[in-house]
Amino acid sequence: MTVIINKGSDGESGGGGGSAVLGFILGAVMLVLGVIGFFMWDNFKSGGAPKAVVITAPNR
Repeated sequence: MTVIINKGSDGESGGGGGSAVLGFILGAVMLVLGVIGFFMWDNFKSGGAPKAVVITAPNR
């Protein structure tokens, strides 16, 4: 019985350790973007920034 060990075309061993690290980084970035997006949506739904107060005085 023949055992075939695939080391990849560039001689890399470890079976995709770089892909796991890349996936972890991209997952963290998506989580941060989701949190930022939630707070932006919450601010939009609550009316956004406070409205400017305009005081008009009668002419004398």
